[in-house]
Parts: sequence; structure tokens; C-alpha cells
Amino acid sequence: MRHLDLNGLGEIKLIELLTREIVPYPDNVIRGIGDDAAVLKAEGEDWLLFTTDMLIEDVHFSMAFVKPAQVGAKAMVASVSDIAAMGGRPLHAVVSLGIPLKFSAEVLQGIYSGLRNAAIEYSLNIVGGDTVKSPGKLIINVALIGSVGAGKAVYRSGAKPGDLVFVTGSLGNSAAGLFLYQNPGTRVSTEAGSFLKSAHTEPKARVKLGALLAGTGMVTSMDDISDGLATEIHEICLASGVGCRIRSPLVPQDQRLKEAAAAAKRDPLNWALYGGEDFELVFTVRRDSAAAIKRLLNEEGEKCHLIGEIVQPKAGITMELPQGYFVPLEAKGYDHFKTRND
Repeated sequence: MRHLDLNGLGEIKLIELLTREIVPYPDNVIRGIGDDAAVLKAEGEDWLLFTTDMLIEDVHFSMAFVKPAQVGAKAMVASVSDIAAMGGRPLHAVVSLGIPLKFSAEVLQGIYSGLRNAAIEYSLNIVGGDTVKSPGKLIINVALIGSVGAGKAVYRSGAKPGDLVFVTGSLGNSAAGLFLYQNPGTRVSTEAGSFLKSAHTEPKARVKLGALLAGTGMVTSMDDISDGLATEIHEICLASGVGCRIRSPLVPQDQRLKEAAAAAKRDPLNWALYGGEDFELVFTVRRDSAAAIKRLLNEEGEKCHLIGEIVQPKAGITMELPQGYFVPLEAKGYDHFKTRND
């Protein structure tokens, strides 16, 4: 059998390899592997959403600058955000921990305090889990059940040529905050430093906004921005069988992000495209529905930003630069099985 190198294979192809023919009893499975959450038939009127996310010390967080409660809350937010991206609401979670012996009971209590606080914020219960000894790093896994109205779930796979691409909020803030933690000598204003560091350590899931968008019936595809905008765009295009054109000047960036980028001599667009862990939403709508979507969000005090359009697959996935020409938009967001050179 030919040896497969994980670094060359990449995360998406690895998942495809491992999950072929893995659902032998599909009658109650509406949507399985390949989206933000599985969609399952239930006894009542709603469909169930089922997702899981794992955080590993020194991969997703560092105890050197993140408080235990922030680690717990972030672990919960990562799973809640998957439910938000399907237009659903979270219901019940189970939490499993792999615990190195170096951690005290007080640190673990702090982590569970964060998990509990996030559960209260997003109106869900923690109903079980598991704890084991880890020989190395701290591992936190949150598995979460949510619900969505039957037929109301929004998938990655519904985008069509001609649809417009929107994102919520501003992007790159979490990556900039991580940079400031890792490079404490970077001189930025107190306001910018506090805002960006909080974006990294205390992210929020867009549950209400996801449900609002799904409820319109006008959103054709949606994803949460956990691994970086560029990666999420690729996921939508792959699932939908389409191409995409993103206009780089339209990708929303907070002024405090630009301040940090200037101080760090970095391109703020790189953080916005590839940083990840913003947990904002990227979604597509039919062109004739765009005005109604923007009007609805404005009424709710929310902002969305038009950043591009869906095109025929042969046109590829590209980004327009300020100079007016297009270049390939690489999927350089976070991938556990690919080496990062940037």
C-alpha cells in the first residue's frame, strides 16, 4: 500500500480518505460529514444538529497568556459557532478533557468556569463528558447538539453562480491579537491592544445572526470563519461546485487592526484572509435578495459587507487586487496537516 504523507495530503483530503462509506445506516441522516454540523432527523418538527471541536494546548491556545476561564469559554464558542453557521441554536454539550498531571485542580476549575459561563451565555446545558490523563498537552473536546427548523438548515453547498458573497463584522482581529501576545514589544495604543487581544481570547459565536439569516430563506450557503476567510471560501466553493471572485479592498478590517499591522510591519489583509478564529459568518445570497438582507441586518443593528460574487467553476477562486487584476485566492488558512510558511 502506498504511503500517504499527512503534510502533503492536507486536512480536507485526509477527512475524505478516512470517512468514505462511514455512514452505513443513512435513513435518519439528512447531512453527514462535510459541513459545519451533521443534520439528523428527530421525532419532532425540528432537525438535530450535531458537531464537535477539539482544542489542543500550544496549537489552539497557550496557557502563557490565556486565562483558564478564557480557554474553557473559547472551547465552547468553537462548537457553538458551528451550530450558528447552520442557522441553528445550541441545546446540550458534553465536554471531554485530556489532562496532563502538571495542571492543578484550580486551573481545571477555571476552565470549567469558562465552559459554564459560555453555556449560560448561549442558553445550553453541559450534560456529560469524560476526563483522561494526557501524557503531553491539555486537550479539550466539546461535542454539541443543537436544533434547527425542518428544512431551515443552511449548508455550504447551496451557492450558485451570480450569488453575492457577504461577511459579518470585521476580520483578522483574533490573528492580530495573537501576534500582540507573541510579540509584546509591538507598540500599539491601549485601546487597540485591548480590543485585539480580547478578540483572540474572548471570541463570540454569531448564533442570533445565523438564525436570523437562515430564517429569511434568502441565504444560499453559509460558513463560520474559524480557519480563515480564504479557507471558508474554498469550502463553500468545493461543496457547491462553483468558483468565486473576492475583491480585496472590500474585505472588512477594523482600524485598530490596521494600527497593529502598521506597527508590526505586516499586511492587515493577510490577517483578515488567513488568520482564522474570528467566528464571524461568510454567506451567499441571490443578487436580487441582497438589498433585503442588508436592510434586515441594519434594522437589527448588525453589519454585513459585500466582498465578492460566486462565478462559474471554470473561473476558479480568485481575488481582485487594488490594482485591478485578479490572482488565485489560496486556501492558506489554518490546516493541521500542512506546513505553514507565511
